[in-house]
Amino acid sequence: MECSEPGAIRDEELLAYIAGEPVRPAVQQHLVRCQSCAARLAEYRRMELTITSKLYRWDCPPTQILGEYQLGLLSTDLVTAIKLHLSRCIHCAAEVATLNEFLATDAVTSTVFERAPAIAATSARNNHRPVQEAKEALDRLIGASSSGVRRVIATLLPPQPRLAFQRSVVNELWPRRYTAEDFNISIQVERGASRRDSLQLIGFVTRNGTTLEALQGIPVQLSSSANTVYTQNVDELGNFVFTSISPATYTLELQLPESTIVIDALPIALQD
Repeated sequence: MECSEPGAIRDEELLAYIAGEPVRPAVQQHLVRCQSCAARLAEYRRMELTITSKLYRWDCPPTQILGEYQLGLLSTDLVTAIKLHLSRCIHCAAEVATLNEFLATDAVTSTVFERAPAIAATSARNNHRPVQEAKEALDRLIGASSSGVRRVIATLLPPQPRLAFQRSVVNELWPRRYTAEDFNISIQVERGASRRDSLQLIGFVTRNGTTLEALQGIPVQLSSSANTVYTQNVDELGNFVFTSISPATYTLELQLPESTIVIDALPIALQD
């Protein structure tokens, strides 16, 4: 598919539009009319989300390591390294605080939590590794902490610092980045290519320690209070796209076999 008006906009203007910088009104008008350039814009968006998601929190320890730290199952050297990281990383500190709150409020898991350091110490005296059974028991208890599938509320992350040429941004609402357990979700909203009053939502999902191909087929549901429900699946590149959706406040659900990750109160509206 070729551009309907070759030369109407320059590549520099398209990149500026993606970065949120002011552009000529003709650029926005052309993107509404031209499906080819709208598709190219969406592809650039996906590339940007892929790159930023891969770089995001690249030096953070896995969620499992943070859990073992909270249970007192790590070696002294690792504990020191994790403490230093937590003093600098608000995201990991928030994860540890959430885990601590969950363990403290659940009667069964709190018992395992309280006994874990003693179990680890006994194991160390006997020249054994910290007991694998303690970690497996914790996983089972957390998984069974509620009847049915667990609902995990995703946390909205603060916006990443922008480069100097990106700081004159008209609308800083998008993209949005969320985290839930070992998942990272990036979301971008754009005007739809078919109608000026319609929107499309582009998402990108990653999971620590998991390939993008392994996420293929995960159902994603977008619903609103008006009982409007859209359903898509994550593709082989970790993307999902909802096209021709109406402005509203939505709930987005990533429906996994063992849990449902929920992004609540997601405001999707037209951007000037």
